[in-house]
Amino acid sequence: MKKYAFLFVSLFLSGCFAATPDSRFYLLENPRQAEVVSTKKINIAVQDVVVPSYLDRPQIVLQRQENPELKISEFDRWASDLNTMLQNLLIDDLQSALPNAVVKPLSYGSTPRYSVRLNIEKFSGWLGDEAYFKGNWQILNAKGRILYEQEIKLSRKIGKTYGSYVETQSQMLNEVTNMVAKKIISL
Repeated sequence: MKKYAFLFVSLFLSGCFAATPDSRFYLLENPRQAEVVSTKKINIAVQDVVVPSYLDRPQIVLQRQENPELKISEFDRWASDLNTMLQNLLIDDLQSALPNAVVKPLSYGSTPRYSVRLNIEKFSGWLGDEAYFKGNWQILNAKGRILYEQEIKLSRKIGKTYGSYVETQSQMLNEVTNMVAKKIISL
């Protein structure tokens, strides 16, 4: 009986001290030097970026297109709040595309000439398959009237790592930013 008790305690303790995988943290970043769209001086505000609630978590969520199954990675996580990270990257990318513009988050009492809204419906993909980005963006005037709206539906092949997934999503956000910058200049 003592042999079995010793074996049970040994197995239990070895399970308690087993190493867990290290978490990996990812940031969405501008993948390359942004194309300068214009050197025009203009004030632009970026409103909150809206993402579905199932994505509003530290873990990276994967989903195949047209499939309801989600994969929530316990050890591959966003290094920051996803909404905030998307808004900050949108601001940085717009500032790079329009270097003489003043681009800031929308704040109470500010009077930008234009403000930008980004509504994301799908921001996901599957490793070794493709990443996709679906939603719409809007440009509003100083009074809050929508001047222009465009649907987004992008997808790109990705590798088999979370790093390639995050890099591809960053590239697609950069493409959206260039569309927004070009449209603002044309208004």
